[in-house]
Amino acid sequence: MSEQKTVVYVGSFAFPYGGAAARRVLGNAKSLRDAGYKVIIGTGQPENSKNPKFQEFEGFEVYTLDERPDYKRSALKYFKYLNIGWKTIHWLDAMEEKPAVVLLYGGYTPYFLKLLPWCKKHNIPLVFDAVEWYQPKNKVFGYLSPIHLNYEWAMRKLSVKGKNIISISTFLDRHYKSKNCNSIIVPPTIDTNDFEPNVDISLNKRLSIAYTGTPGYKDLFDNYLEAIIRTDPLGEKIYLRVAGVTNEQMLQYPALRTRNYTTIPPCIENVGHVHHSNAINLVRTSDFSVLLRKINRVSTAGFPTKVVESLTAGTPVICNLTSDLANYIHDDIEGIICKDYHVDTLIAALKKAMNKSKEERAMMRVNARKQAENSFDYRKYVHLFSEFIGGLIAKEKSTII
Repeated sequence: MSEQKTVVYVGSFAFPYGGAAARRVLGNAKSLRDAGYKVIIGTGQPENSKNPKFQEFEGFEVYTLDERPDYKRSALKYFKYLNIGWKTIHWLDAMEEKPAVVLLYGGYTPYFLKLLPWCKKHNIPLVFDAVEWYQPKNKVFGYLSPIHLNYEWAMRKLSVKGKNIISISTFLDRHYKSKNCNSIIVPPTIDTNDFEPNVDISLNKRLSIAYTGTPGYKDLFDNYLEAIIRTDPLGEKIYLRVAGVTNEQMLQYPALRTRNYTTIPPCIENVGHVHHSNAINLVRTSDFSVLLRKINRVSTAGFPTKVVESLTAGTPVICNLTSDLANYIHDDIEGIICKDYHVDTLIAALKKAMNKSKEERAMMRVNARKQAENSFDYRKYVHLFSEFIGGLIAKEKSTII
């Protein structure tokens, strides 16, 4: 590439410490950089002592645009939400040299309403990084909520107007291609060189199962607690290791509350809220990680970053097959497959894991790491990004001429 072009990555996400969203942006940004593009990140996170107006992170320029002020007054929440995106537009306007491509993560309707006309005015392709599809919990009133309407309008109408999509799953890829959009599939990516895998056989006498993160309604955390208690309540042969939940929160889950636990039982080791690197290390030093989800639009459209990180750490996954996991997790190779998300099924999987020899578990760890390197390392997507973004720039130039 004779002249380096700039790709601006914008949205309401927090960066660099914004959970799965930040890691998604970072992985794609690294692929784009290796493809020859300069990547500038404009995050919508609030500006404060932790998030300065400008910083550099792993060689990327990061601008905090303060799109998401803390909503202290709930009455102003929706008004403020509809107005987010204007600061991003002012920031783009102030750029002396405009980017070749604008890439949007999240933000949805408010961002689209501002970016679509801005990109059209400046003849700049807009690309939507599609990573999820919201589904309300309440089937009666939830579908009429402003949050749901925001997502639906963005996913079915506004993102389609932009035409250019990076889909995190085949479900989203099929949706957008059915709308005649230009879509590529990029799962969550990671720099596998940043994570030292643990592919040695476990020296622990007890089998360890890891879960990390803040359980939302997607993750069936109570199922994990129920299964481990019913399998080995004293934790003599197997135990669950948890990061991201306080003891007080855990004691409120039905599996513990209905048994009148006032302290965490011996079959559970809870380390509470820890830094992401410590959570990864907990997974790395465990025999398996676990992730069960109901099969619905949310779990089918998205892709669990936890699985990518577990495989990268060399830790096989106990899971049911949602999203595109069937392409990466195979029974007794990179993990143990549950036919569904129910407690009895998980108990059977835990017993199956307990019966694995150390040699079998060691081979599964090697397989897990190989799958991560072959399927989720950001370098694997450099050529795809090069063709995709290069094609958009070339098409825009030919349109102008």
